[in-house]
Amino acid sequence: MRARQRSSSMWSLFAVLPLGAAMALGCEGRIVPATPGSGSSTGSNGSGGTSPGSDGGSCSSTAPELAAAPQRVMLLTKDQVVNTVRYLIDDKEATDIANSDMFEILPESEKHFPPSSGEVQNMNETSIKPFNNLAEHVSGYVTTNFTTLAKCPSPSDSCAMTYLNALAARAYRRPLTTDEASRFTELYNTLRSQTVNGYAVTNSVERATGYAVWGLMMSPQLLWRWELGGKTMAASPPGTYLTDDELASQVSFFLTNQPPDDMLLTSARAGMLRTNLASHINRILQTPASKTWLRHVMELYFLLNQTTSSSADPNKFPVDRGLLASMATDGQMFLDDVLWTGTLKDLMLSRTAYVNTRLADTVYKIPQPSGATEDNFVKVTLPSDQRSGILTNAGFLAARSRSDGQDLISRAKTVKAAFLCLIPPAPNLDLLGDKIMAASGMFDQQTGQEQAAARAAVSPCNGCHALFDSYGLPLEFYDAIGRYRTTYDYLNDKAIDGTSTLPAEAGSKVVHNTIELAQALADSPGFTNCVAKSMLQYSLTEFNGVNLPLPSDTGGCAVADVVQRYQAGGGKTFTAMLTAVTQSPAFVVRSLAP
Repeated sequence: MRARQRSSSMWSLFAVLPLGAAMALGCEGRIVPATPGSGSSTGSNGSGGTSPGSDGGSCSSTAPELAAAPQRVMLLTKDQVVNTVRYLIDDKEATDIANSDMFEILPESEKHFPPSSGEVQNMNETSIKPFNNLAEHVSGYVTTNFTTLAKCPSPSDSCAMTYLNALAARAYRRPLTTDEASRFTELYNTLRSQTVNGYAVTNSVERATGYAVWGLMMSPQLLWRWELGGKTMAASPPGTYLTDDELASQVSFFLTNQPPDDMLLTSARAGMLRTNLASHINRILQTPASKTWLRHVMELYFLLNQTTSSSADPNKFPVDRGLLASMATDGQMFLDDVLWTGTLKDLMLSRTAYVNTRLADTVYKIPQPSGATEDNFVKVTLPSDQRSGILTNAGFLAARSRSDGQDLISRAKTVKAAFLCLIPPAPNLDLLGDKIMAASGMFDQQTGQEQAAARAAVSPCNGCHALFDSYGLPLEFYDAIGRYRTTYDYLNDKAIDGTSTLPAEAGSKVVHNTIELAQALADSPGFTNCVAKSMLQYSLTEFNGVNLPLPSDTGGCAVADVVQRYQAGGGKTFTAMLTAVTQSPAFVVRSLAP
């Protein structure tokens, strides 16, 4: 007899899914899982002391620290799983899943750098449910669209198996072993016809294929990235090289957030990927998919994804959702310009902006450029005495504002974190809560200099704020939505004083405005070290064992190795930094240490 079909509770299905959820729950073994992040917007090295594990000097080529990450198995991020659906099935299904609430993907404005921040790394009965929801949806889509997806003139077992075996190899991101291929064939055959509790249960070719895809979408080989290495051992530093198949995934998820393309897979299967890695890196960095993804990574890094959720009060500032959306577009286009056509320092020094009529009139206060409309953005050069790089980008400034005005503290901490990778300790609210509330209540009656002086006079607040307030003072020239100003309109037009003495990590320089601050940061070795650390940490999927070399002008193992490769490359571009990351031992070697 034919069993009745049940749309969501397939009582016979998981009894025959050796690739299914039960396997996913027990996949860790002795492998070290990826270290969950702290959720901060950049990597942390505390309040400015020497990094743990860093000797503050150059490391030899055999230093164990150069193999920064251990052997491990890492769960894909939810965005990566959706991209895998796009890669395996089609764009429509992936888009439908991304736009639904079945897979619980964070809104863009709530995401942080690194992109894996906040993602679960271990499966349990609760966290597995969204993955099962997605797998079930994909299963139904494949069943309904079988002939189109499998390219079968008519449903047949042979065509279904050809489709499924090819799909599994792409899903595993490597060739199937003989046992895996046999197991997958047995799974399909069992789904086509089996006996359950004495009843013959049969499924159509389409339905059996859909159920097999359900199991495939829940398999550990798809959901986890494996970095166990192979038989090729590394001596300098000691460890194991990633296999070419593992390296293909490492490269592709780093540069595109997607599974590896056919050229990567072909090179990996020929055992030639590590040998030809540089050419593949250069090729992928030229693709629109890579440029779009890496620009998004830097949006998260600079908190530009939070622009549209700025808390600037529309009753006090000429701001609405349309203006914030315009700022977000400007930020994206600015990054596209400097990341792919400029130097790394242009992040700090470029005076480029992309404005529509509203940004020109309301924020940047420049004549409307030819061709600009409400919907069309035009590249412009902003006044050299007012704007310099990302620090003065309207979206960057608006994302760090309070409802009633600019936020010196938030801006200052963001600058220290994003450009020097140094994060001051959080205040003890149990001890300082009353003092913090009292101080914040005075902000709208004080200049930035008066705020900083008041905090400097109060213990223990002064010990912490001395570490970062100086980065916020030069930004006082910009209001809550990034408009340039020279006076405080709420303090009877009192003149703004942006003078600040930067900490030693930024060269102890005296700056008087944001233009000088941007130049000081761009010239600081700490800026290059920070970008190198952040990109290396991101390439290792938020592994927190990447230490920042301190003091900022000395060497320090894995990050110093990346910086040295970057400096030797000569290009001094963002792509040169990414290339240096992929050339480092940390990218291709995994430590055998427990």
